Amino acid sequence: MIKLYAVASEGFDVYYNQALEKYLLDQVEKDEVILYLWRNDRTVVIGKNQDAYSECKIETLTHDGGFLARRISGGGAVYHDQGNLNFTFLCRKNLFNVERQDEIILNALNLLGIKAEKNGRNDLTVDGRKFSGHAYYKGKENCFHHGTVMLEVNQEALEKYLNVSMLKLHSKAVKSVRSRVINLKQIRKDLDLNMLKDALILSFEEMYGSKVLDYPLDKAEIEKNRAFFTDQEWIYGPAIELKYRKQARFDWGTVRILYDLEDDRIFDLKIYTDAMDQDLADDLEEKLIGRKLNELNISEDETGDVIRLLKEENHEI
Repeated sequence: MIKLYAVASEGFDVYYNQALEKYLLDQVEKDEVILYLWRNDRTVVIGKNQDAYSECKIETLTHDGGFLARRISGGGAVYHDQGNLNFTFLCRKNLFNVERQDEIILNALNLLGIKAEKNGRNDLTVDGRKFSGHAYYKGKENCFHHGTVMLEVNQEALEKYLNVSMLKLHSKAVKSVRSRVINLKQIRKDLDLNMLKDALILSFEEMYGSKVLDYPLDKAEIEKNRAFFTDQEWIYGPAIELKYRKQARFDWGTVRILYDLEDDRIFDLKIYTDAMDQDLADDLEEKLIGRKLNELNISEDETGDVIRLLKEENHEI
C-alpha cells in the first residue's frame, strides 16, 4: 500500500523551500510518495552544473531585491516569483516514474479545462508554448522530479534577469524566451492558486488511488539544510581562470568548456551544462582531466560530443 503525502510551504524564502525539499528527499520511505508544493519570491534558480554569471544578470536581480539560488538537480536556469507554483514529487527509485508524474500535472490541467501536452525533453506546453519546465535528481535510493507551473509569472522579468543562450533560442526556433512561454491565466482568466493546488492534489490522489496525508516536519533539521543552500560558494561556484573556451548545443543540452592545455594534455578543465543528468559535468571532468587530446576515443554519447568539441581548433579566450 503506497502512502501519499502532500506538503505545502507557507513561506516564499527560496533557501528554506530548497531546504524543505532536501529534508523530504532524505526522509521519504520506499512505500511513500510525497507531493511538495512551494512558491518563491523574485528568484533565479540555476541548475547544479551552470555558471551563475553566464545564466543570470546577478547585479540587476540583487539590485531589485531578488535572490539567486542553485539547486541540486541538473537542467537550466529558471525564474520564479509568487505567480509560479513549484511542485516536487519525491519517492524511492522503486516508485519513480517520470511519465506517471507528468501525467499527474497534465490531468490536473484537464480537470481545470486546459488541454496540455508534453513537448521535448522536459517541458509541458499549451498550444506549443511552455508553462512548465522540469528537472530531476537521482540519489543512491531517493529521487525527486520537480518543476514550475506558470500561473501568472511576471514575463518581463524572465528577460530582465535571465541570460538565455542564443544557441538555445535558435534550437527552439524562437527569438526570445518570452515568445515561448505562457501563463495559465492567459488560457483561463479565473484560475487562481488554490484552484491549481486543489487540482494537482486531486490528480495526485486519482493517479495512486489513495488520499493524501499530512507529513510531520522537523523544523530544526530543515534549518540545517538551509545553511547548505545559502552558502556563497555553492551558489556562485569557484572563480575560474582558464585559457581556452568552447561552447555548443547538443540534443542533450548546452555545454560550455573552460580548459588549459599542456603538451596537448588537458591540464585543467571546468564544464558547465544544462544537461538533465546532475552528475554529467563531474563525470566528464573526472574522465578527461590529465588526458591527451589525441588519445581520446570518440563515442556516440555525451562524452563523445564533448571530446569532438575539445578536438576542434583551440582559440584563447
